[in-house]
Amino acid sequence: MKSTRLKLRACFGSIDLSGNLAERGVKDDDTDYLTEVIDGIEIEGVRFSARFGADLEIVMEGGDLSASVTPNYPGKASVVKQIIHKSPEAKATSRVLNMFIRKTNKLLSSEPCNREKRHPPNIILIKDIEEISG
Repeated sequence: MKSTRLKLRACFGSIDLSGNLAERGVKDDDTDYLTEVIDGIEIEGVRFSARFGADLEIVMEGGDLSASVTPNYPGKASVVKQIIHKSPEAKATSRVLNMFIRKTNKLLSSEPCNREKRHPPNIILIKDIEEISG
């Protein structure tokens, strides 16, 4: 099986209990810490490595991944999109990415540093996905 790496350009967002987007591009004093919380997650043999710079950058590696999926960034809408595969070979990638989004939402929502915030960074919003070499 070939191993593919994908780079995700993303940001932290904030959703309310109904799943509506309250804020996108959330950055605060805890952003670096929250990036560490999600760094190293592994789902179905796919490892997620995260770092924060101008944007949140996440590298997915392991297995036969495909960049042929729709990002979940909602644009001007208020509801976070489901990640959907654009081709049959990307079905596993979309499934793992949606699992990652749900898992990180639970992790980020339960972080003590987010409890008192009006708009806590509790969801990963993926803007772009591209295949990378190496």
